[in-house]
Amino acid sequence: MYVDLTRSSVDLLRLRKQSLASNSDTLNVTLTLEDGSTYSEKGRLALTEVAVDESTGSVTLRAVFPNPQHVLLPGMFVRARIDEGIMNDAILAPQQGITRDAKGDATALVVDANNKVEQRSVETGETYGDKWLIVNGLKSGDRLIVEGTGKVAPGQQVKAAEVKNDGGNA
Repeated sequence: MYVDLTRSSVDLLRLRKQSLASNSDTLNVTLTLEDGSTYSEKGRLALTEVAVDESTGSVTLRAVFPNPQHVLLPGMFVRARIDEGIMNDAILAPQQGITRDAKGDATALVVDANNKVEQRSVETGETYGDKWLIVNGLKSGDRLIVEGTGKVAPGQQVKAAEVKNDGGNA
């Protein structure tokens, strides 16, 4: 059974890099069915013969799933999750803690060891819920300012208050 997925061409480039790194031209895909259950069979995403829709910049990727019990039906809506691997040292930062400068580059305000505000350039990846994947610019243990960013400036002395971390490393 085929499952077609629409992704951006940027996503396709990232998926191809990961595929090359794993010496494979396919990636594993998991399906969530309309009732919320997980489909028992794993699929494979083929990254060959993909064309970009010039009007949208998106691509249609095709995953192939075994369907021995005929659970999957033509036209059925499912949610697909592509197994892109695990990033052990990934930093997820709340979106409200990442801003853009006048050139459109992503920046973050952090509190340094002397409790002074420091502005850093960061490189963001994709979003996960309300968080950005930070590719470069922050490290584990950095204290990211997520509230009151408009009230502080780089070099200013502050008294930081920790907020509950709900899954990210920032």
